[in-house]
Amino acid sequence: MNEPLLTSKLMYQLDKFRFQSRNMKRGHHKGGRRSTKQGTSLEFSDYRIYQPGDDLRQIDWNVFARTNKHYIKRFLDEKELLVTVYLDCTKSMSLIPEKWQFAKRLTAAIGYMSLSADDRVGIFPIGSTSHPFGYKKGKAFSNRIVHYVDNISSSESESTFSDSVPSFIQPKSSVSILISDLLEPIELLEKALKKLQAYKQELYVIQLLGHEEINPHYHGDLELLDSETGDRVNVSMNRIVKVRYGERIANHLETLEKFCHGRGIGFLSCQTKDSLEDVLFNRMPSKGWV
Repeated sequence: MNEPLLTSKLMYQLDKFRFQSRNMKRGHHKGGRRSTKQGTSLEFSDYRIYQPGDDLRQIDWNVFARTNKHYIKRFLDEKELLVTVYLDCTKSMSLIPEKWQFAKRLTAAIGYMSLSADDRVGIFPIGSTSHPFGYKKGKAFSNRIVHYVDNISSSESESTFSDSVPSFIQPKSSVSILISDLLEPIELLEKALKKLQAYKQELYVIQLLGHEEINPHYHGDLELLDSETGDRVNVSMNRIVKVRYGERIANHLETLEKFCHGRGIGFLSCQTKDSLEDVLFNRMPSKGWV
């Protein structure tokens, strides 16, 4: 039997966290987050002098009895966060079982955490034939979202992440989280990330890599196959080739992180050897994401 994506202990911890956004948008329904704007929630804010046009029902008659002045109560407006999770389901994500399982666990954890925070959550599997998890709100959907993520299928086509992104973009999202290995040419990734950010939504990028993608253990003469494009290349894996590969992957990560920083995109790179709890409860909070 496969291990569950989320343990009961992890779900208990997730109940205490929520995503943060500098660009809070008003949802179509009330949420559990407090805005600095005044509105009609049940959480009291303060008083102010009555002005013509104010709702007479907001007058506090107990205060009037003490001060002989008309004051109205002000309440904090409630807003919901529209959280969108984009999971890269192209072939490069699923070829390493540990990497695909980590990506799904991370997706399920983010979805569960957001539903527990009374946010509206949608999950969109980029490149997969699986239907998206349409926006849902409320902890009643938490088990359903975990089950949905557990059954997401990876892509069988040779489509790439950057090619597939445009058809999945959700313009009304408040916070968007992308989970991908981002192992494509930088220029293509930059275009894809710009498209995701085009609607002024908060964008957080989590790059997930397998340990062997950072430090390959291969030796000898090999024919390598690009999992997404089908291109083949012959290479002799020796120490010099490995050193050059290490330099190229390091430069790729550095360039990608600089691009994200320059555009105000949150960026976090992790590996399958990392602890999911460390990513969720230490590294993401340290960046101010949750």
